[in-house]
Order: sequence, then C-alpha cells, then structure tokens
Amino acid sequence: MYVTLAKNAQAETNVKHSKFIAFCFPVSDPDEAEDYVRGVKKQFPDATHAPYAYVTGENGEKFRASDDGEPSGTSGVPILETIKRQGLTYAAVVVVRYFGGIKLGTGGLARAYADAAEEAISVAGKASFDKCSVYFVKCEYSCYSTLQNKVISLGGQILSSDFDSGATLTVAIPIASSSAFLSFLADVSSGKATAEFVKEEYCSVR
Repeated sequence: MYVTLAKNAQAETNVKHSKFIAFCFPVSDPDEAEDYVRGVKKQFPDATHAPYAYVTGENGEKFRASDDGEPSGTSGVPILETIKRQGLTYAAVVVVRYFGGIKLGTGGLARAYADAAEEAISVAGKASFDKCSVYFVKCEYSCYSTLQNKVISLGGQILSSDFDSGATLTVAIPIASSSAFLSFLADVSSGKATAEFVKEEYCSVR
C-alpha cells in the first residue's frame, strides 16, 4: 500500500512580503514530475525562484530536490522532507517564490518553503492505494446490495456495474481480502454467483 496526493492543489503564503505559491501534484514517475515542474516554471517566468521536490516508487525510493538558485539546502530539501513527513509518494511539489525585499535567512527560508509545501498538501488531501485483485462478477440482482456492502467493508470498490440481466460487476478487492471475498460470494449466493479473475492493479482504497 502507498499514500499519495488526492488531487492537484495550490496554496499561497506570505512571509515578510515574499510570496510563496506552492503547487502539488500526484505523479506516476520522475518524468511526469519533471514535466509538472517545467509547466509551473513556464507559467511563472518572472518568479525569483521555483524550488521543487518529488518522491516516487511504492516505498518512496526515488526522489529529487532542487533549490533552483536559493542557498543550498534552504528550499528543495525542506520541501522534500515535508513530502516524506506526510508519508507521501508519487507526489511532486513546486514552490514559486517572489522576493519581497526582506531577506529571511537560511532558517527562515527553510521554514517558509516547508510551510508552503505543507499548506498545498493539506489542500490536496491524501489518497491510499493498495494492490488489488480485479474480478468480473455475475450474480442475481437480489444479491447486489449485500455484495456491494461486502466490497465496501473489505476496503474495495465497484469499478463498473450493469443490470441488463441480473447484476454484472467489475470489482477491485485488496489482495489481502481476496480469499474472504471469494468465500463470501460462494456463501451468500449458494453457488449462483461467479467471479472471474481479471488482473492485479493498484486501486484507491478507503
């Protein structure tokens, strides 16, 4: 399982007349993270600096931080540490700064960038993803409500549904709960429901 950002978000903070505009994005890999960084820099070509950091990999094993011209260690690393402290991966944060004329010092800069990143992450919220087994399920319509409740209780989700002839569903169940789901399906339907394994993939879970 891993936790990432629930959506793209931005937040603006001001420290001693310097404006910090933080942007955060869920990303799938370093290339996508770099694309987002380039996009933000292009959007704010007159910004004083645009430090950034990102973390990818299921265990957060791939990461990068850039100070973008700020004193070494005062911006990119604080942003990176904020992402890690929030327990996130597959996440990128860029903080655009407009200098307000008052120097913040190295400690002040680090706090300002970390706070800006944390504010944007708070706006975005978090989403958890787990490796799931995806099944194609067919059952009588009378079983649908009970089946739906069980999927939810197991932390899974119904990806699609069709009721033209009984109930035909595509469901994603966390792998750890797959055996319990299949046993439940056999018990509740008295053998009248079928489940065909489709694939494994990461799915959003509650």
